[in-house]
Amino acid sequence: QLNDDGTPVLDPLTGKPFETYDNEDIECLAKAWTGFERQNVRSNYEELDDRPGDNKMDPMYITPEARDPFPKSNLNGGFIGDGYVLCKDLPAQSFLKKDAGYRLLGGKDSPFFEDDEN
Repeated sequence: QLNDDGTPVLDPLTGKPFETYDNEDIECLAKAWTGFERQNVRSNYEELDDRPGDNKMDPMYITPEARDPFPKSNLNGGFIGDGYVLCKDLPAQSFLKKDAGYRLLGGKDSPFFEDDEN
């Protein structure tokens, strides 16, 4: 772990740096990537490497049965997604309220914010 200035956070009892993560953290975070499968190969582009049948053009799809359904811990003692408001906790029809924002991310592999002038 690091302080805001980049120096290591030290254990006050031993004076040694705190460990950032351990094998249990690695195993838990790795489970977040389960269930992703590559799309089938299409005929309208050429493979650029020597592994035919490995479609890297299209987004991967998720196989729900292969997903690990349990929460994933983060490195700060909480869980990934903590702090986000759940949809069920939002006010009714909050997307229709005055000054509600809309962000168009676009249809690219690496989305970026686009302003919707309409």
